[in-house]
Amino acid sequence: MLLAVCSRRPLLDAHLIRLSVRGLFSESGVWERDYKAETRRRVEQWWHGRIQEQHSKICSNDINKFYVLSMFPYPSGRLHMGHVRVYTISDTISHFQRMRGHQVLNPMGWDAFGLPAENAAIERGLDPEDWTKSNIESMRKQLDSLGLCFNWDRVSESLHSTDGGLDLNFGVLYFPDEAIFNRHPADVRVLSKMLTANVVDVSSISIVFVSSCFLFRVPDQFSFNSVLQPLLDALADLPEWYGVKSMQANWIGDCSGCFFNHIMKVDGRDSGEVLAAYTGSPEAVFGAAYVSVLPSHRLLHGSSALKTALLRALRPGRDSLTEVTALNVFTGREVPVVISSKKEFDGHLDTVMGIPDSSEEEAELAQSLGLSWISVLKTEQDGTQTLINSDEFTGQSRAEAFNSVTQKARERNAGGYLTSAKLRDWLISRQRYWGTPIPIVHCSACGPVPVPVEELPVTLPKVSSLSGKGASPLKTAQDWLRCQCPRCKGPAERETDTMDTFVDSSWYYFRYTDPQNPLRPFEHSRADHWMPVDVYIGGKEHAVMHLYYARFLSHFCRDQGMVSHREPFRKLLVQGLIKGQTFRVAETGQYLTKEDIDFSGVLPLHAPGRDSGSRLQVTWEKMSKSKQNGLDPQEVLQQYGLDTMRLYLLYAAPPEQDILWDVKTDAIPGVLRWQARLWGLITKLRAAREGPETPNPSVLNKRERSEARKIWENKNYAITQVTGHFTEDFLFNAAISRLMGLTNTLSQASSRVVLHSVEFEEALASLCVMAAPMCPHLASELWAGLSQVRNPLGSVLLGKGSVLQQPWPSVDPEYLQTPDTLQLSVRINNKACGSVSVPREVAQDAQKVQELVLNSSLGARLLSERVIKKAILSPRTALINFLVDE
Repeated sequence: MLLAVCSRRPLLDAHLIRLSVRGLFSESGVWERDYKAETRRRVEQWWHGRIQEQHSKICSNDINKFYVLSMFPYPSGRLHMGHVRVYTISDTISHFQRMRGHQVLNPMGWDAFGLPAENAAIERGLDPEDWTKSNIESMRKQLDSLGLCFNWDRVSESLHSTDGGLDLNFGVLYFPDEAIFNRHPADVRVLSKMLTANVVDVSSISIVFVSSCFLFRVPDQFSFNSVLQPLLDALADLPEWYGVKSMQANWIGDCSGCFFNHIMKVDGRDSGEVLAAYTGSPEAVFGAAYVSVLPSHRLLHGSSALKTALLRALRPGRDSLTEVTALNVFTGREVPVVISSKKEFDGHLDTVMGIPDSSEEEAELAQSLGLSWISVLKTEQDGTQTLINSDEFTGQSRAEAFNSVTQKARERNAGGYLTSAKLRDWLISRQRYWGTPIPIVHCSACGPVPVPVEELPVTLPKVSSLSGKGASPLKTAQDWLRCQCPRCKGPAERETDTMDTFVDSSWYYFRYTDPQNPLRPFEHSRADHWMPVDVYIGGKEHAVMHLYYARFLSHFCRDQGMVSHREPFRKLLVQGLIKGQTFRVAETGQYLTKEDIDFSGVLPLHAPGRDSGSRLQVTWEKMSKSKQNGLDPQEVLQQYGLDTMRLYLLYAAPPEQDILWDVKTDAIPGVLRWQARLWGLITKLRAAREGPETPNPSVLNKRERSEARKIWENKNYAITQVTGHFTEDFLFNAAISRLMGLTNTLSQASSRVVLHSVEFEEALASLCVMAAPMCPHLASELWAGLSQVRNPLGSVLLGKGSVLQQPWPSVDPEYLQTPDTLQLSVRINNKACGSVSVPREVAQDAQKVQELVLNSSLGARLLSERVIKKAILSPRTALINFLVDE
């Protein structure tokens, strides 16, 4: 008995040694045969920190830059699956471009200011800054847990915004004015009309007048109006933006008219007011009979010197001729001001020029008020019109005069910038605390005065309490509020409105290029190096306002000589929503949790004892806590792992489409199987190379060399397709599908081809490298096992570093010179029957491939007299299967 025990002891010791060193290949040098859940956990645990450390040390000297940017998030404190999707996309693109040797910028920051943060802090009795910073810290940890490789050294937070610096560089980009606003009845806060429909029930809004607000505009040549036509024209030069270009064009409208400046007078005396009036017929400007304003115009409600005269003439519901006149700066002609009977003009106009020659309606109004005008249009015999009584423009056709009049008006700073009737200046002031301070002080002697450059940025003071109601809380910060006028050195007060957060997000992409600059928003040379953003990723809900403001500001910076590029974004990648299943009681609309539902039957029902007689409405909606269909990314991470979650989000749908999250019937089982098959391929090669036979390509017979050739072709085809998806259309689901196809090809390889062919080795290496941007942890371990395989045949496995440090595979030159045909395998009722040569360009066109096969000698012999029920073209391999009646 003792002898038996002793004889077995070495075996037991060996088993214990194997168990003690059991771990990843990267740790122990021992390759596990299968990819199990525990293996996956250890792979991600081992590589998580190492990948991020490698990323921080990567320093490319390549002159080719690549700037990938995902829209920065509001720091709510918790990431949702929508966040994970967009950042997985940007991280994948970032890894890919680094592997191509590019110098990559993939920054992250926080849209920290704004109403949601202030309201959340008020509800919790916290300081908005403390609340926001706490959330940022929490979200930063969550992002790190997802293995995302951002350039954290370039982090940008809007709560450290330097918009004040932008203000001074722009000259007079922000200026005080009077305007009509909406007021929320509950907290008496003022809302911009731009945001009203999205914030509260419009029926509960009341109209108020604010005598001091800030509009985002600069005089004449730098107003929104001055860049509208360039903004519209530039859309044609941008690549397809998933329908966003048409949305932008519709938002801007048709730039077919312009404004002309008028000096306002009462009793022949200059009132100090300059009013811009719109016309859709600028070529006929010399024939203006009047200027018309709406009854809601600011001049009738504010502190203007014209208010008394205008109100004296106002007859509600009627066109009211006033004693106020408007001197056109361009023509030098003076016309009366009329208060219109209308409640609104076209678009968002509140001031228009009445030119009878260009409008029957305007001619009828002028006649009804007894106004005279000069005829400026003459109709020729051929039906065309030319100008008369129009000074130097007389004799020009209307088309010629349209261009020459507007150009001359611009030269004289009298207006003339082509614009749309749909847009107004951008209201940027908000009566809330948590926002970027407006760098203006108000002096009783000097009026509004910009804060000097050396005193920027203006930072928010601490305030004792916040209610979210009434006037700005900054009015209570007396030490901060009271200051010295920069101009006369007398007593003054700071502006207490704060900026709309759209201001911060309209230029943050510039700040990332030079985030530590203490003197200016960004250095010209650094912005020029990185701009424009090569790929901008975000939700389609930002397709109009945010993208419009960002484009406007970029155009403006270009006009000011601050940057060399007009457009800020080259490609836009719009990602869809992630939707979860919702269960709602039909009678009450109440959303139920899954714990309240019985899924055992054909249809989901209330669980027993919980009002089981109620009907349920089952739909797919955007994930949210209120709808009981939210999903915590950390729970998904715990259950499936990092790479599975990444692959699922990339594979479930193209980026612009919504994902309906259903792990039972959706893509998760597919990507789990694919990861296991990738692992199995490394196992297969290592096992073959660790045997007694030395690999030797010369021993392969003709059939095996043909098999190796097909592997080589499939590898090159996969490189072509996947590279195209990563650079052109961003169809990561199609890229994964193509890699799955290559995986199938390699899985079917015979044992002798696995052992003796360099084609199998190089195709497997390319497969690992191409999978790396999407599943970096798994690919890193796969590469560790592959790169140390015994007796490598090719040089591709001799490269140093991890998989993410390998160059992206390139197509073999010989493949590019091969004939544009491929051999398509033909099957009939799943039985191999031969092959047919087809042009490569139509190899994925099922209808054309079927016709080519039927017209071939093989098709004529085997299919001409048979009834074809269906023809199935494989999307992954060159194969077509005909299902026919026996």
